[in-house]
Amino acid sequence: MKALLIYLNRFALLLKPFRLPLIAFTFLALLLTGYSLLVNSTFTLQALEPAIIATLWGMLLLASTELFQQIPDPVLPVDPFLQRLLSRCKLFLYSLLALTVLLVCAMLLWLSLRLLLI
Repeated sequence: MKALLIYLNRFALLLKPFRLPLIAFTFLALLLTGYSLLVNSTFTLQALEPAIIATLWGMLLLASTELFQQIPDPVLPVDPFLQRLLSRCKLFLYSLLALTVLLVCAMLLWLSLRLLLI
């Protein structure tokens, strides 16, 4: 679990310089999604699913970049009992969050591949 947190931390630090282009990409994909929902034409019907997937990818990358820039410090044996307990709880919650992000990433990858193969 610690390896997953370290991997997500490195990935977040790698994406940090690209935050503004990611925001622009997500915003444009969101605009295309809104346009596709409001206007009925052949283009918008074909562009709706890719726009939704692009919006979800952009939001996932932005959320991961913000959430995993700093991971909790490891539990040290010299810390008081209550601080160790709180550190372990925080590490456990971050691990659950990392598993959730991994699950959402896998589902989005599956949706993206399904969209490409149809």
